Amino acid sequence: MPTPIEIAIESIAEGYYGVLSRLCECRRLRREYSADLELASVADAVIKALADGTPLSAGPVKIEVKRGLLKKSIRAELWGKEISPDELLTRISQARSRAAWLQADCSDQAVLEPIYASNDRDAIDFAAKNLEEMARVCDGEEPSLALSGLPEYIAEGIKRGIKKFIEKRT
Repeated sequence: MPTPIEIAIESIAEGYYGVLSRLCECRRLRREYSADLELASVADAVIKALADGTPLSAGPVKIEVKRGLLKKSIRAELWGKEISPDELLTRISQARSRAAWLQADCSDQAVLEPIYASNDRDAIDFAAKNLEEMARVCDGEEPSLALSGLPEYIAEGIKRGIKKFIEKRT
């Protein structure tokens, strides 16, 4: 029968394993959808330029406006490829949706959610303060975490969680 300390260590290890899984998945998704994130970042300026009929060059978007006697024509480019303004607006809508989804599912709070089950304030705080360093695991590197100031059971749980994550990735 496991002791209460062993149960706490295993709970922290599982939490850290979950945090690392989410952290690495979010990094992968941000890379995969980087084009959408870039387009979403300039969406407001692009929509305003299209509505106002003004030229714009922002991020991957270029808008040219040619004025004729009776009307003006708008030419849009996305990553150097000409598309219609309607298609550009559709792509912006999709990019914004994906960016909002990533922002919600990959927020620090969402990434840290698995460690909350441990109900250990120190383990949770340590994870929150060290997300960037722990993300090194996603690139196959060993994180440099200062575990010396933590209670021994928390440090052991963190080490086990990281070890388990690395073992399952290889």
